[in-house]
Amino acid sequence: MLTYETARNTQPDLSAETAASLGRALSRSVRSHPSHERAALASALDDGLMPDEVARILAGRRVAEAFPVRWGESPEAYASRTVSEMFVAYLQ
Repeated sequence: MLTYETARNTQPDLSAETAASLGRALSRSVRSHPSHERAALASALDDGLMPDEVARILAGRRVAEAFPVRWGESPEAYASRTVSEMFVAYLQ
């Protein structure tokens, strides 16, 4: 059987400035895709999800944060894929 060292690191590896800079970079890492997000939300509601169910699935995130847009994906293709993934998340 393998054992692993589980001693907790009590010294932070990042300075406050570095952590703040990383936070800004991560918040910019998800590009805004309003047409994709509108298409996905409209399709989700058309396909039978209720607004409160969509809100629970997204858990405060934007659609593109919860379900990233793939490079070159059209709004229609994104909406279809995202609604499928929303239903899977809803059923879990």
